Formats: sequence, C-alpha cells, structure tokens
Amino acid sequence: MQKLAATAAIGLATLAQGISSAAAEPVRLRIGGYAKWWVSGGTNDAGYLAASGSDVNSMDVKGDAEIHILGTGRLDNGLILGFKSELEAGGDTSQSSDPIDKSFVWIEGGFGKIEAGTDYNAASLLHVAAPEAAGLWNGPPVGLMANTNVARPAAVSTMYSGNQTELDHDDNADKVLYFTPSFAGLAAALSYTPSALAEDRREPTRASEVYALGLGWNGTVGPVTVAASSGLLTGSLASAAGGSTVRAFSAGLQLSYDGVTIGGSMGDDHHDYGPGARIATDDSGRSWDMGIMVERGPWALSLDYYHSSVRGEVINPADDRIDVWQISGKYVLGEGVALMAAFGHVAYDDEGPDTDHAAHNDGTSLMTGLGLWF
Repeated sequence: MQKLAATAAIGLATLAQGISSAAAEPVRLRIGGYAKWWVSGGTNDAGYLAASGSDVNSMDVKGDAEIHILGTGRLDNGLILGFKSELEAGGDTSQSSDPIDKSFVWIEGGFGKIEAGTDYNAASLLHVAAPEAAGLWNGPPVGLMANTNVARPAAVSTMYSGNQTELDHDDNADKVLYFTPSFAGLAAALSYTPSALAEDRREPTRASEVYALGLGWNGTVGPVTVAASSGLLTGSLASAAGGSTVRAFSAGLQLSYDGVTIGGSMGDDHHDYGPGARIATDDSGRSWDMGIMVERGPWALSLDYYHSSVRGEVINPADDRIDVWQISGKYVLGEGVALMAAFGHVAYDDEGPDTDHAAHNDGTSLMTGLGLWF
C-alpha cells in the first residue's frame, strides 16, 4: 500500500507539472469516425423455426456508426498527452443508456505509452486475426460473426468473448494499460482491469480483476511482410450467479506478399469455477480462424473460415460447435468511401441430439453496404 501511495504521489506531481507546461499549448481537438450501413438478408433452417416457434424477418437494415473526438497536445519536455472518446452514432443494438463506447486519456514518451479509461485490454489490442476485406470478422457488431443475420439457438454457446479468437473478456471496462516502445518491430502491452463488470464509477459488487499481456511483432522477412501476436489473460470473472477464474491464450499470424495476405489465429479459454461449484454451463472452449485476402488497386476480396468448440452444458460431455465461412469484398470509391459486401454460411450445433431441432440452426447470409470514414 505504501508503494502504491508513493507511486500515486509521484504520478500526481508529474501530472501537475504537465498541466502547467500544457497551459501555453492547449490540447487541440479533431473530429473523426465512421458510418457503415448494410442491407442484409438471411435464411434459417425450417426445422429450427418450427421447433422454436420463431418468426424472423429474412431482410434487415443494420448499421455501425461512431463519432470520435480526439485531442492531442505536446508539452515543452516532449511528452505527448491525449484523449479519445467514441460516441455511438446509430446502429447500436446494445440498448445501453451510455452512448460512449470508449473514453480514455494517455501520456506518451520515450518510456512508451500509459493509458487509463475504457478501452480493450492489452492482449485484445495487439491481436492479429485472419485477414478479411469488409470488416465483418473477429467480433464485429453486425453480420454472421455477430449472430445478427442467422438466429443462434439459446442452447448453443459462443466463446466467452463471442465469435472470435480475441481475448475480449473485460470488453471496455475501466482499466490501465502500458505499451512499451517498439524495438525492431517487437512491442508489448500490459493491462489491469479492477473490475471486468465496471464501465462507470460504481464500486464493484464482486471480485472481477483481470490482467492481460499482449505481444506483437511487425516486420519483413525478405519480400514478405509479417504481423504476429500472442496474448495471455487471467483473472476473475463475476456474474449474478457466481464467478470463475479464467486462464486464456491467443496467437495470430499474417503473411503478406504482392497484395496477397494469408493468416489465421487461435484462442483457448479455460474457466475454473472452484471446488464444489454447481454450474449448469461451462464457458471453457477453443476457437480458430484462417483466411486469405487479395488486394488489387481499389479492390479487396477475402475468403475466411471460423470454428469454435465450447463446453456448454456440464451434464453433456460433448461441445457446442459453431462453423462460419464467408466471402467478403470491398471497393474503394474514393478517399474515405467504400462499397462492401459479404456472403456466407453459419451452422450452430448444440451438444445435444440432432433431433432437438430447437437447439440446431444453420443459414446463409448476404450483405451489401456503404462505408464512410472521416
């Protein structure tokens, strides 16, 4: 505690000096963001619809838009200060009363970068996944990987972080991050989340500390451009029903040459619910993806595949399985403007018998949309 207090005192003194230095050169604001809107169509298995009593639309309009407020300034001693807030600007389906997606401040210098606020953890931010052209892969807000185009049966479990290999267990909960400087393309990041449940100023109701480590390397080997990552995450995850201790690992790799990128990634998630715990479902599981993307001028085209196996119901020894394949395309019309499209198929298979049609579903999806970045 004394070390923590001393560290806090030093930090406050440093910030106080920074405030006086920054007064003559205030932080300057810049507005940015994006708006992506899609027209989508999807099918569902007739047996699933009949057994579950579902009646879903085959067509929909889905959006993902954010306004980013960015401020940066430089002190006389060379330190860079900044902040960023991301405002949901339409298309959000979370029904959250908080329109701010992320909000954090940082200080950066020769020592690296220190960040505090609501952002993803260190392993998540440095993660490399399979390449994909339309931005509909590895945890997107809409599309097949987001379970928004084809209905996912309630009995089928995803990875704890959703349909992705990324270790996004604490999402945008309040945290502190440290990014090292890059040495020959190699960089590392550490993050500490006091409560995986908290994205506000309330006191945590249950122990849910999360620690994450991310490693990333970007460089070239001969004519090939390489991007690689690995991540570790551990901590406590709490819920109204109880909690678990999680140990998770991720890794990813992309290789690019002459406009062609191939790559893939994996995630492994183990949850320990403690001795004598009476749980109905177990979130432990494994996921992996692979893909190839070709870029030629304004065009980009990709083919991707994703698979996950999650423990699910404890009384059943088998796993819940999700399989997705998707073809995606993007055509850049001009600076910050692009047309996008995706066609794919998803299969949801519960660990139970195939005769339980309410626990199994599969379908095909087609999406086309317009994206603006500013």
